[in-house]
Amino acid sequence: MQKSRTELLGIDKEVSLAELINIPDWVGEGLYRCRVSYEHDIEKVEFFSYKPVHPGRIDLIENRQLEYPYKFEDRSGFKQMLDQNPEADDLIILHNGMLTDATFANVAFYDGSQWLTPHTPLLNGTKRQFLLDTGVLKEASIKSEDLKYFSQLALINAMRDLDIIYKYRFHDNYLLIQGNY
Repeated sequence: MQKSRTELLGIDKEVSLAELINIPDWVGEGLYRCRVSYEHDIEKVEFFSYKPVHPGRIDLIENRQLEYPYKFEDRSGFKQMLDQNPEADDLIILHNGMLTDATFANVAFYDGSQWLTPHTPLLNGTKRQFLLDTGVLKEASIKSEDLKYFSQLALINAMRDLDIIYKYRFHDNYLLIQGNY
């Protein structure tokens, strides 16, 4: 958040989220996500119950125009692409045939010995960067046709680590997730 505030709004003043966020009484056991909306000041803090969504089919979609270097509330570009591909539960966006990200997560693929993530993400997510910094992930150039060489997929975001791993079958323009999750 601080990087976005500095680069987008020119605000260098640090914000202490620990001082600003009050967890509501209704938040109890379970997993919750917290969304902080801000411009120059923190405008809203919201909590939502979180349950991971497990895709059955992930389509590969070429979209060279989509850019998403910062996390925004407006995700209409992703929603529009999903609406245009109703058979897909999620999408992996390609730029010139190179993998970037899924609509709600960074992606990582297991080749039998190591976890690799595309070196061209739409958003360099905090969990992705942590896994790179700790050596759990390695960046790589991954083309759509390379997916046949991998055996597993992980969708990574602030709420998801490498704890949910999907086996898949690769087809020309989509991944079919195997098993029940």
